[in-house]
Amino acid sequence: MTHNQTPAFQLALGEDWDKLHPAVKKHYDLRPGETLLLSGTMDTVHHSPWVKPLIWIGRLFGALVPYNGKDVPVEVRNSCPADDNPIRFHRTFHFPGRKPYPFRSQMEYWHGNSIVEFVRFGLGIRMDVSVQGDELRYETRGYIWRLGKFHIVLPDNLFFGRGEIWERGVDDHTVDTGFTMTHPLYGQTFCYGGRFTISKPD
Repeated sequence: MTHNQTPAFQLALGEDWDKLHPAVKKHYDLRPGETLLLSGTMDTVHHSPWVKPLIWIGRLFGALVPYNGKDVPVEVRNSCPADDNPIRFHRTFHFPGRKPYPFRSQMEYWHGNSIVEFVRFGLGIRMDVSVQGDELRYETRGYIWRLGKFHIVLPDNLFFGRGEIWERGVDDHTVDTGFTMTHPLYGQTFCYGGRFTISKPD
């Protein structure tokens, strides 16, 4: 890991950082001590019945979301610790008839063009990031389980399959995002997509 005050995504993207749409860059251009809010609606949050047992195991690690729904209000608070460059994501999903569901993670620069999104107990998913046009793209490259100084590498297909995320700017303060996971045996296992407005907290 690199201890650096340069934003984690800027480290991973290198010169391509400047190609990002201004709203996407704003989303990830967090400096130590800064916070951003994203408010919006997920048009759909869906997981396949084939992976429902894994969804509930994932819940133990604080990973993914265990419910299906449409037009789900979501709030995301992004923050950067005062002394380093990881980005912390505190997402809150408001499914009708249920208590607000939190999903917390931390994205850290790994090496090259890779970041790792960690949840509880040191479990993370490694993702390569790139820029297509002015759009940010992620592609998963397996799981990493961090146990002290040791790292255990696990393949994508052991759980939900290969994941892809895209994020594109709509205007200077709005982004659209989408996420899919596809397994070679079970097909599409998880997906979501929605639109979010970026603001500074009061």
